[in-house]
Amino acid sequence: MSSAMSRVGMRLREGLDRILLQTRIVLALSEAEFLLRAEKGSFGVWGVLFEPFALMMTLLALRILVRLKSTDLLNPVIWLACGIAMLYMFKKIGLKALTGVSKKQKLFFYRRIRPLDTLLASALIEARIHGSILVFVFLGVSFWNWTFKIDDPALILIDFMLTILLGLGVGVSALVVGHRLPIVKTLTKFGINRVLLWTSGIFYATYTLPGPMRPYVTWNPLLHSVELLRHSLNTAYPIPGISLEYLMVCSFLSCGFGLLFYFLNEALLLSDD
Repeated sequence: MSSAMSRVGMRLREGLDRILLQTRIVLALSEAEFLLRAEKGSFGVWGVLFEPFALMMTLLALRILVRLKSTDLLNPVIWLACGIAMLYMFKKIGLKALTGVSKKQKLFFYRRIRPLDTLLASALIEARIHGSILVFVFLGVSFWNWTFKIDDPALILIDFMLTILLGLGVGVSALVVGHRLPIVKTLTKFGINRVLLWTSGIFYATYTLPGPMRPYVTWNPLLHSVELLRHSLNTAYPIPGISLEYLMVCSFLSCGFGLLFYFLNEALLLSDD
């Protein structure tokens, strides 16, 4: 009995050691890629944050110029930042998953580095960047208005993590299937770059849409992510047709299928495109 328990303990310890090793590898890859991006940019580390900030300011200026209807339930800058940050985090994670493996083939010479490690490292970078943008915008607006309000911080964290899983799952699934059917990669890129932009709630709130029109956009789990983030800042912000359960199901299913496809086709990803 004692020998059986000791063997189980050794296996658990070995499994934990492998997990810790892969975690350190992912963190190291993430840090190396972040520094590489900073070195290539004109503004160093700040340049990594500049593109999403510039887009947000452009859309905010457009919103003011065309006098779009605003809501008193959330500051317009925070309202817009929620949409842009979540959309672009999902977009960058998904597109990096589609193209990142082929660009890092040389790293796979090292036996400990697997394609999934590079995908997780890229996802971690995008989460850091867009999470930082949300924090900077929120703190800046809070100091400007001398008010600090977060109604549901737990929902913010859950929503953020589910969006990361959603982007990773969609990207990995399209990557693996796209190796066998290249048209899948093309359609996924088109969907991420075009369709999601107009159905993710960046330019409108769900409650401002007429009831019959909502089903045409609420199929998009990213819309649920954006609206839940806004709702977590102010629970008075209405979210008709929006569900955390729907976002969870979409995130877990996409990530589950993505990992299943990945582990069944890892050898395919290790070969050149």
